[in-house]
Amino acid sequence: MKPVRRHLITAALLLALALLFIVLGLAQGDALDTLRKAALICFECIGIG
Repeated sequence: MKPVRRHLITAALLLALALLFIVLGLAQGDALDTLRKAALICFECIGIG
């Protein structure tokens, strides 16, 4: 197998795996929890929280 083709296959598999994890996280409702935690961290950095 050519190196360029191997890199394309690897990239496609990693992209598919990332999309799978994103969909699983959204299905479990983790997006809202992550957003909440990110907002708290940002507020602490600027001294509001």
